[in-house]
Amino acid sequence: MNFSSSGEEVEWDGDAFKEMKNLKTLIIKSDCFSKGPKHLPNTLRVLEWWRCPSQEWPRNFNPKQLAICKLPESSFTSLGLAPLFEKRLVNLTRLTLDECDSLTEIPDVSCLSNLENLSFGECRNLFTIHHSVGLLEKLKILDAQDCPKLKSFPPLKLTSLERLELWYCWSLESFSEILGKMENITELFLTDCPITKLPPSFRNLTRLRSLCLGPHHRTEQLIDFDAATLIPNICMMPELSQIEFGGLQLRLLPDDVLKLTSVVCPSIRFVCFYYCDLSDELLRLFLSCFVNVINLKLTSCKFTVIPECIKECRFLTFLTLDYCDRLQEIRGIPPNLIRFRARTCPALTSSSISMLLNQELLEARDIHLISLPIVKIPEWFECQSRGPSIFFWFPNKFPVITVCIVTSGPKKYSNYLVLNVIINKKHKHRHQRFYSNGSNAIPSTTVFRLQMKDNLDEELSKSEWNLAEIVCEDSWAAYGIHVLKEKSSMEDIRFSDPCRKRKICSSEVGVGEKAKISRQ
Repeated sequence: MNFSSSGEEVEWDGDAFKEMKNLKTLIIKSDCFSKGPKHLPNTLRVLEWWRCPSQEWPRNFNPKQLAICKLPESSFTSLGLAPLFEKRLVNLTRLTLDECDSLTEIPDVSCLSNLENLSFGECRNLFTIHHSVGLLEKLKILDAQDCPKLKSFPPLKLTSLERLELWYCWSLESFSEILGKMENITELFLTDCPITKLPPSFRNLTRLRSLCLGPHHRTEQLIDFDAATLIPNICMMPELSQIEFGGLQLRLLPDDVLKLTSVVCPSIRFVCFYYCDLSDELLRLFLSCFVNVINLKLTSCKFTVIPECIKECRFLTFLTLDYCDRLQEIRGIPPNLIRFRARTCPALTSSSISMLLNQELLEARDIHLISLPIVKIPEWFECQSRGPSIFFWFPNKFPVITVCIVTSGPKKYSNYLVLNVIINKKHKHRHQRFYSNGSNAIPSTTVFRLQMKDNLDEELSKSEWNLAEIVCEDSWAAYGIHVLKEKSSMEDIRFSDPCRKRKICSSEVGVGEKAKISRQ
């Protein structure tokens, strides 16, 4: 039997199900019943009642075959639920109590021994959970997200657990003790939980691969987090490869620094800190721990120096330092860096910027993208231009070039720098997109390597020079082009029309006539 919502209130006496002694499935998705049922069939195997007005179960309700029970947004109280849970419902595998605002406690569920999926997310007044919830051996999914008054979670011995949802539990200050190894959970998101430390037993989550902890947004008050409980735990987890921490005031005592100096976390590949108070000393310690990191993001964090030891991160290929307004110095560059971004870092010294835009560095290494605060295009770019685009000519093969683009003002695509390469005024290639996370009104300078694919034969002239135009689909300030001599010859590129011997447009300038682009 399936009742869909009609929008009209149904007046009834609650006795309608009294004689339905063979009913196995009851699904009601209506909020229009005037009162709860006085009777429910004991033959039910599936019960799904959205916004059920009952605060307690009908007397003599004992559904021994019940397998699925969903009561989202219902009016049940903790005391009203308890009598049914005290019965041995050995067939019950799924229990959903989401958005039940009358619940203040999850009662004893020890008799629900075969439960596999338990959900009580968004219960606004829930503040405690019975310890039996942490002992359900067959439980695979436990969803307690967005319970703002929940202050603690029971110890967990959930050997079958695969997913634990604790997002947005604003009052949850400590994480549960893990009573024995839990080998099936691979991801744990503790987003917007004010957890201040991790227990030593946290490392019993032996197969954990991804951990997210702390607010995902800027907060007025950072969470005071004990970093001494963090590093030893994550370094003892052999499969943990991705960690994200947000909104944390990371603290470490001097004695702890000495203890952790030699600790290494070899499995960590992706590290993200955002809106964190991260001291220079602690950052140095983290870099020495995460020796195999590939992608490092430090966004809106409070530190002043990227230490020289970052050179030891030989696998680091992606480094993001956006919105770190205290960052002053970058003392080293990882040997295999491919993409670097430090947008809106107003305190970054000119010497650090010059190091990143060094011609020998960019030619010797295969660095494909550097994004910085708005700066002057380096002098070593052979052709520079102010205007909506920049032009050059080439014979039969598109040259390998480094392009510098200074953009200012609002972007057409807030998350991308979108580049078009137009061949001979008719063939458009809109295949280069460079991710530039953040506000679409932030001026920036982006340097990247541009190398077209070899499938241009039909578009190119075999006997004449081919015209290429580079257009950024954004507000612009200036362009620069540098030819990579190791991969292309200067004989195979011209910055003025080789046939007409004149400039293609009045705004373009060549070597020795570089446009002056001042820092804005």
